[in-house]
Amino acid sequence: MLRSLRILALAAAATFAASPARAIDPFFPDFGNNGIDVAHYALDLDVRPDTGRIDAWAVLTILAEQPLTRFSLDLHALIVKRVTINGAPAVFAQAEDKLTIIPNRTIPTGSTFRVYISYGGVPDPIQDPTAPDDPTIELGWFKYRTASYVVSEPVGASTFFPANDEPTDKARFTIAVTVPSPFGGVANGELSSYRVVGDKRRFVWEMREPMTAWLATVHVNRFGVKTTTSSSGVPVSVFYTGATPKKDIAGYALAAQMIPYFERLIGRYPFETYGSVVVDDPVLYYALETQSVSTFPVGAADQAIVAHELAHQWFGNSASVAKWEDLWIAEGTATYLEVLWPNRDNPAAFDATMRRMYRYVQQNELGPAVVDAPEDMFSERVYLRGAQALYALRLTVGDRTFFRILATFAAAYRGRNATSADFIRVAVSISGKPAVGELLEAWLYEDPVPSLPGGAATAAEGAAESPDVVGTRCGRGGHRGSAMHCR
Repeated sequence: MLRSLRILALAAAATFAASPARAIDPFFPDFGNNGIDVAHYALDLDVRPDTGRIDAWAVLTILAEQPLTRFSLDLHALIVKRVTINGAPAVFAQAEDKLTIIPNRTIPTGSTFRVYISYGGVPDPIQDPTAPDDPTIELGWFKYRTASYVVSEPVGASTFFPANDEPTDKARFTIAVTVPSPFGGVANGELSSYRVVGDKRRFVWEMREPMTAWLATVHVNRFGVKTTTSSSGVPVSVFYTGATPKKDIAGYALAAQMIPYFERLIGRYPFETYGSVVVDDPVLYYALETQSVSTFPVGAADQAIVAHELAHQWFGNSASVAKWEDLWIAEGTATYLEVLWPNRDNPAAFDATMRRMYRYVQQNELGPAVVDAPEDMFSERVYLRGAQALYALRLTVGDRTFFRILATFAAAYRGRNATSADFIRVAVSISGKPAVGELLEAWLYEDPVPSLPGGAATAAEGAAESPDVVGTRCGRGGHRGSAMHCR
């Protein structure tokens, strides 16, 4: 096992250059680690579904961004047994959800090195820091009966592997999951190998495109699989459980039809495969865009939710936010596209829905889409006012230029991180209109709610005021208050 992990880590270091990491985000100062940039994670997890215990190796290929006499990684609850750096034993300590590692000599700036970490235990979810007053809302690795699943947005990765858990340190991943037969192990990316080892089954998944740590996921359950392929050639899988209704399986498989439509508007699908995986646990009340294989609770096969999580593969996953305050880039765009999909052949119905959404945003005086506190990250400001910023942009520049802006942004920041300022720069450049910058500045940063361009705001005046008129079950914001949410 260790030899195979070393080979994988060496191959990753030789093939991929790391991009700079910004480290600690001000929203979550207890997460993230200065001075390092992880280029590749090779994770090998042996999972016991009965007890929930995991025994694991992690191999991290890291670039030193400064001279390192010591460095740290985020790791919660799991116990580290052994650490080596480039094969040499290293001193380490664990305290307050940090694994601190001390190399036997200073690692110079610009050096790439490999850290091997043996660890294990029963993963323990952490409280979601975006909901500090509700201890029932947790993140990370969960166990439900004999199944396990991971939903980590924004900072839950450390519940199952040693991570640099901040948004800009994107890395490639190899995730091996070993489980007893007849369980299956699903993770991000493409299934590169599968074999039977005694009474166990070993699945190895490769995420070859850069991925932020919180998007990494693992699912262990007795899965059935439905496979299809989009007309543009993207393999699409649905991993379902015995409790998944057949209509839901068909609903998730609808992503195969959505992919070519979105590709025509916003560019090539950014990953090798796409999948949906169903979680039976009734505690999970939202869907999440875990990279290349979105996570859904039972009953979430509504086409708006499916479209929302698929749209995130372009906006949020491939083109990721550099700062959590700019989450509207992901959620506002996904909300816009989830409304567009069911109305793709009826522009008048799309406009009517967006104008009703505008009326709701205006009547409720929703603040700017760029937020200033983690508690607002999943609020309606991010989803609805973010979507309205895009609608106002489209009304200003026209359909063709609008989708050129989205496609250019998605391509320019593929595998990278971006800020609101980056989005504004792309919009101004592609449109050739400096006034577009002023429009977006108002929608993203300022109070009160701006007017829609032209006569659109007047057309929305008679619209209903209930949030249900938005025409979608996603984008409601917050953590509680409806049957389903989309992150």
